[in-house]
Parts: sequence; structure tokens; C-alpha cells
Amino acid sequence: MGEGRNYGVGGYINRPLEAAVKLLTDGLVVSIDASGDLILCTNTATPYGIASRSTQNKVARTAGITSFDTGAERDGGVAVMKSGIVELQLGSDNVAIKVGDRIICHADDDGTVNGGSAIAAVADILLTVGYAESVVAMDAGGVVLVNLKLEAGGAP
Repeated sequence: MGEGRNYGVGGYINRPLEAAVKLLTDGLVVSIDASGDLILCTNTATPYGIASRSTQNKVARTAGITSFDTGAERDGGVAVMKSGIVELQLGSDNVAIKVGDRIICHADDDGTVNGGSAIAAVADILLTVGYAESVVAMDAGGVVLVNLKLEAGGAP
């Protein structure tokens, strides 16, 4: 699948990244901390949006060095998508996912996602990132195509 592929119908908004946070790959789910900065989403946080790109230092990459900038090292913010259909990174040990399954942040607490159980309470709605548009085998890793259904807000 293509790097940073985006089937989105929505635009991007620019938000500051928390000083110590690095985005190691494209398509990570982010939430907002109490100061309004982006942090990697955990499985207990309300997802805010999808970071469109990693924070890999492009100048270092041209020299063959893999280096990721933190929020403190970046000028400006990070482009975040709030609606559309996107490819999201799966966590380390994903459950089997079929089209229409609820997608939530993974317990790895690193901005990756996993399949979630059916909505049983209002709290489950707040944890939903979106719904799967592709099939993924158990523990397959990689990416899943997701139709975003993010709730408004996100700050704790």
C-alpha cells in the first residue's frame, strides 16, 4: 500500500505536537493532552484525528540516517485529518478484522489501532476511531483501511 495514501474527503488541520512525542510512521492516531498538544493515542483516550505523516527528519533521511523529530524540534505543527477514509497502522497483535468492524486505539498505546468489540456503552462510542473497510487476518499487522468516525473534542 502506498505511503501516506489518503482517500479523504476532508481537509487537514494543523496542530502542535507535544514536545517529547515522535511520530514513527504515517497513519497514527493522535489525541490531545490537557495543554492542547497532540500526543499518541492510548486505548483509554478519546481519539482526536490521524497524523498524516511521520516526523521523520527528511534531511537526515537523504543522508541515509533514520531520525525522527520531536514536537520540540519541529517548526509548526502536524497535519491532522479528522474525516475520510485512511490507512491506519495496526498494533503488534491485532484481532481478525472484517469490513464494518469497529476500530479502536491499540493497547500498545503508540497510536496504532486494533479491532474493537461491539459498542456496549457511551464510553465505547468515544473510543471509536472508525469502521473497517478492509479485511485483515489475526496478527497480520500492517495497515487497515478505515472510514473515520471521530467524535468531536478530544482533550481530557
